[in-house]
Amino acid sequence: MNSGAAFYVKQGSVYILKLVGDIRYTMGCALGDFLDGLFARTDYDDIVVDLTEAHSIDSTSLGLLAKIANFNQQRFSHKTTLLSTNPDVNQILDTMGFYDIFTIRDTGAAISAALQPLVDQGLCKDELTRIVFEAHQTLSELNPRNQQAFQGVLDNLRSQMGNQ
Repeated sequence: MNSGAAFYVKQGSVYILKLVGDIRYTMGCALGDFLDGLFARTDYDDIVVDLTEAHSIDSTSLGLLAKIANFNQQRFSHKTTLLSTNPDVNQILDTMGFYDIFTIRDTGAAISAALQPLVDQGLCKDELTRIVFEAHQTLSELNPRNQQAFQGVLDNLRSQMGNQ
């Protein structure tokens, strides 16, 4: 298993988020913090997600990507472009309903600027629980199948957050 990594670059008026390797919930704090900062900025007019070097992606990370799709639709009134060439990843995207909220392509413009790694502040248990909960809640809102699939996860996380 390859460990995952996340990078970003601003190319023109577009931010590109590139996820590489095995994308897991342990990246949730770094990815969540990056997205919070990005969503607060106004110096761009699109976000593109590049999964062309991703081997696998878990539900928490998928939920964070769904947040990007929701944000792009609300702020810019268009679907987010998601680049993905791995058949296994594409199957997961299809199962989760991502073809409804993303424009998914297997090619895209080359990244011409140097990628910057997302800063990982270390494991942040309380914040990570919230991020995992919100990510699964976002996935659940995509369609009834997801809502049914993640209800137990949401109930479990809700009780964990109530005990903190």
